[in-house]
Parts: sequence; structure tokens; C-alpha cells
Amino acid sequence: MGKKLVKVSAMTDALRNTGYKSIESAMSEIIDNSIQWNASNVFVIASATRDTKMTGRKRVEEIAFLDNGTGMSTEILSGCLSYGETENYDRKGMGRFGVGLPQSSMYACTLVEVYSWQNGDHGKIEAQKVFLDINKIRSGETDEIDDPVKCEIPEKYKKYLTYKVKEAEKIKEYNFLEHGTLVIWKNCDRINPKTVNPLFKRLQFELGKRFRYFICDGSREIKLIYHENPQVTGNVMPNDPLMLMENNMVLGNPECPGEIVYPIGKKENAEPIFEPYGNEEHPDGVVKQKVKYVSPDNEEIKEGIVTIKFSKVKDKFYDRIALPTTDPGDTQIGKHVKELEGISIVRAKREIDFNKFDFYDNINSPQHRWWGCEISFEPELDEAFGVANNKQHVELKYEDYTAYEDEEVKPIWIQIQSVVSNTISEMHRKNKEKRKGTRNVGAQEDSTKYTNDVEKQYEAEGEKSETTNKKNSMNEDERKEKIKEELQKEGIEVTEENVSEYMDLHVKIIYKGLGKFGTPLFDYNNELGTCIIIINTDHIFYKSYLESVFENIDTKIAFEFFITAFVKATDVTNPGQVMQNDKLITTWNERLRKYVEKQRRYGE
Repeated sequence: MGKKLVKVSAMTDALRNTGYKSIESAMSEIIDNSIQWNASNVFVIASATRDTKMTGRKRVEEIAFLDNGTGMSTEILSGCLSYGETENYDRKGMGRFGVGLPQSSMYACTLVEVYSWQNGDHGKIEAQKVFLDINKIRSGETDEIDDPVKCEIPEKYKKYLTYKVKEAEKIKEYNFLEHGTLVIWKNCDRINPKTVNPLFKRLQFELGKRFRYFICDGSREIKLIYHENPQVTGNVMPNDPLMLMENNMVLGNPECPGEIVYPIGKKENAEPIFEPYGNEEHPDGVVKQKVKYVSPDNEEIKEGIVTIKFSKVKDKFYDRIALPTTDPGDTQIGKHVKELEGISIVRAKREIDFNKFDFYDNINSPQHRWWGCEISFEPELDEAFGVANNKQHVELKYEDYTAYEDEEVKPIWIQIQSVVSNTISEMHRKNKEKRKGTRNVGAQEDSTKYTNDVEKQYEAEGEKSETTNKKNSMNEDERKEKIKEELQKEGIEVTEENVSEYMDLHVKIIYKGLGKFGTPLFDYNNELGTCIIIINTDHIFYKSYLESVFENIDTKIAFEFFITAFVKATDVTNPGQVMQNDKLITTWNERLRKYVEKQRRYGE
């Protein structure tokens, strides 16, 4: 007589260590099942008891999932906790792998009970129950799932079968009597966070992101309920990484660009913070990319569609007109989108992974949080994307094109890389340009106002400088003509107002490239009767350090104060020291370049 392929009692640890990233990933599997069985309402009910051994705080030890789906027949219920049992082999639904319910449950707890019912009538339901107890399997007491038995729904959960709650000044009623399923995770030992409020906060964020399409279109509602305190309850809102959904969990108000507006009681002028990013070919920001894949059924080469969506922050919530003196990343919106920086992978309308997937590099580039990208596909492409059986991971990573030159079917990453990477690069560049802005002479988003106020005071006290001498050596018309030429060089509109403002400037800071090789970090001249300081955006120090830290406007102003004070100190020295000053600055720039190059070599 042969031996069993698997000795289940020795596999209990393996059954529990199922590779879920987090408790919300495991919960998503249960909600998947509810959606697969046509549930429109899903309650996630947490129960907490006081931890007398550790902190004394109430910790979540039981979680129940109640839905109004079609319910399971006796035959289906009998196999729902067995690995590999499924009704979804057609590659059309969210299911298919047949491990979701037992695998996710064993990750979270040591005992799971499943109750299901159909054809309930007049408030009376006939539920059937199955359960899986990992401790009984470990002890060898059983290695099978018992057949379903008829039983009552546990008393504590009966009140949710007909549930009323006040929402938006109205009483909303829920009824689960006719058909549905109740899954109870008991003896939960992997809940993190362990207390209700932080757990619900995380679930609001993550479940809202994963199931955003179902929640957004109104076809599904997910409600979080704290059993011991019904006041702690709320619906999961869509959390769209593309920031495009009209009923998203956070919206923006153009009148207060950096502040979040929440949909509940939202203001009339609240709106999505991002907009589709497209071009002439794809103005709606949606690219339907054809890909080749090998059918797992017959190894035939087929074509499928991968849908790629792009979005970018609206100018009214990001540019220097909207936020002239504020670092966008320090705003409420900036902190929220930081948590959503990455690419969302969506399978059958449900997000299953979120990462960079080697499509871009975000080192010292906070602008990457201000765009969105979503890659979606249907289950027919599961093998091509390498979808894991717990539906929380895809195999999407850098591949060397040369290794597949002779192959007709290349990895999905290679097939979509050009569209994804190039578009992300475009959005990133445009976001950087928006924060640099197109400044007129009077724009006060740098140190100009403060430094000029100080220099006016110095001049009033009789201080003489080379800049003042240059200014006094020209008549007004001559100086105006030179200023007009300078404005044209800077790309600033030549108007009487701009010329007049420039005439009054003592210090002007300009950012532009002076070339990568042999050029200083900064240069200056006073030929216009204004001390013009040029920051070299091509310099290695600027590229390595300043470009990233200048996202914080206070850091940028501090640097400008530093450079201005240094330059003006040389401006007022004895004219006979000009050559010595120039030599000192040249030596300083050369040392700075060498220090940075040396540091970068060490870093490599």
C-alpha cells in the first residue's frame, strides 16, 4: 500500500506560513470570495478583548466577514476549506486558484468557521457550517474537513443579519436573511495592528485601494464594524492611486490647494486632485497595449490586451502659483500621495500588487509621487504576469531585451516597458518644470525680496559697491536697454512693468545651465547695475544635492541667502582685491567639484 503524498499533521506550519504580505492581504481573499458570489454588501466585524498578560489594552482576537452573496450549496460548502477546490476554472472571474479561503484563514488564525445559507424565508434561515481547526490537525486528531452540518448562526452575529445604521442623516437598512455567508476567524494571532482604531485606519487605506473599482461604481459596499463599540464603524471609501475618482477618499479644493477635502460633507468645489495624462494619440491617458502570450491550455501563441492608465497632478494643486512658498510634499495632499507613489497592478478590477517594478528610479525625486500609473489585465494573462495563487504578487521586473531577441513571445515587462517608462519620465519632467515655474521679475518665491530689502538699507547707509558704481555709470535709458536684453535672454516678457521692477533690483538670482565641464557652481556679474548671481544647474554639486533638497522652499531660500551674502561681501571689497576674490572663488569651486566627485566614487 502506498503512502499519502502529504502527511497533513506535519504540514501545519507550512499551511500557516502562506506568504501573505499583511493581514489586509489575507482579508482581501475573503472579500474576493464575497464579490465572486455576487455579494453587494460585505461587513468586516472585529471583536476585541482585553489583554491581561501584556499591555492591558483591548486587542483584536476575532474577525468575521458577513456578506449577502448567493450562499453556498451543501456540495460547494463541503469543499470550500479544502485546498484546490474551486468552481472557477474558466479564467473569467476573480477566483480560479481554489486556495483563497483556507490559505488566507490559516495565515490569520488557528480556527475558521464558515456558515452559509440560501433561500432564507421570513427571518428564519437554515445555515450550514464547516470548520477548519489547525490545532486538531497538528495533534493528529483529524486530517479531513467534516461534512457540513445544519446549525444556528452564532448569537453575537445574529443582530447583523438585519442591521440599521444612520448614514448621512438617513437610516440605512441591511438584510442578510435570504442568502449569504459568514466567515469567522477565531483565535487570531497575526493581526497587525493589534488594536481596532489603527487596524481600521489601515484597512480603510488598503481595502479602499484594492477594491476601489467595485466601491466607486456602487456595486459593492464594504463596512468596518467594531463589535464592542458600534460607534466605531464606517464604509471603506475608494482610494485611487491615480487620484481620478470623483468619490475618492480624498479630494482637493482649489481655493486651499494643499489641504485634503474628505467626501463626507465635502464642499461643492471639491474635485479630484489629478487629471488624465495623455497625448494626441491617447488624449484620455489610456493606452490599450497589445501583448503576445503563450496559452497555458494548448501552448498556442495568442494576443491579449494590457490597459495602461496615466494621470498627473493638476497645476492648480501643485505649481508655484498654487503653492508659491510651500513645499508640496509638506502639505496634507503631499503626505497622502507619498503613500501612493508607485504603479498599481489591477487584475479583473481588483488591485493585486503595487510597486515600481523596475520601470523607473525614484532616488531623490519626490516629483514621482505626483503622477499615477495603473496596469490592468484580465485573468487570461495570469501566467504571462506570473500571478501568485494568493493574488497579491506579479512577476514583473527588469528583463534584458537582448536575451529574448530571437523569441517571438517576450516577457510582459519588455513588451510594455517603453510605454510605461517613457510616459513616467515625461510626467516626472513636467512636474519638475512646474515647480521651477515661469517667474516674472517680481515673483517672490525665492530670497529676492529679503535680500533686496537688506541691500536698500545698506545703500541708504552709504555703503559703496562695484554694483552701485556700475549703476551710477549709466544713464537711465542706457540701463533700460541693457535690462531689456537681459530679460529676453531669461525668457521673461519685456514689459514696462518688468523693466521697472528690474531697475529697482539690487540682487537677482538666475538658475540656468553653464555646461558640465570646467564651469563653476555659481557665477556673478554687475554689468547692469544689478548684482546678478547665476546658479549653474549643470554643476555636479547641483545635480547631486541641490536639485533634490530645493523641493523644500525654505532650504532653497537658505542656500540663496548663503550665496548672496558671500557674493555681496566680495562686491564691497576694495577694487584692488577683485583679482584675488576671483581667484579665491575659482579655487573654491574647483575644490567643491573634487570633493563631490570623490564622494560619489566612494558611494559606488
